[in-house]
Amino acid sequence: MIEVSRRAALAILAGGVASSGIAYAAVSSLSEEDLVRVTLEKYFGKLNMRIEHLQQFVLEFRNRNPWIFPNEKLGDAVTLLEELKLGAARQLLPEEKKQDLRHFDRWVIAEFHMLTDYAWRSSPNDPIRFTGWHPCTNPFANLEMRQDA
Repeated sequence: MIEVSRRAALAILAGGVASSGIAYAAVSSLSEEDLVRVTLEKYFGKLNMRIEHLQQFVLEFRNRNPWIFPNEKLGDAVTLLEELKLGAARQLLPEEKKQDLRHFDRWVIAEFHMLTDYAWRSSPNDPIRFTGWHPCTNPFANLEMRQDA
């Protein structure tokens, strides 16, 4: 039988409390920008994007699609798992949560292409900038309404 002294038990308890406090502080400091950043880095690699441009992108994305973001607890958990390179743990989630995250990933990637100059950069080392929403720039697009009805 293992005997644990009072001092050892208190040390273990103090370590558990400290670990819980650190974990809570880490999770509570996460933001929507962190979730979007880790999601984009999962698909595109390290982003060369200033924080101001990322914040503008997230703000515009949130304004255009407020229902797309996962709930706060799920978002924080996914952000923490992706930061720790444990993204494969998503497979342990219920099917509905996995579907919500896939839906979020797809919307973030689509909006990222539309609201930034990611696809228009001359080299991969160029910084990514938030450009905002632009109307159609196709010179061959016919934007006139049909009159024959």
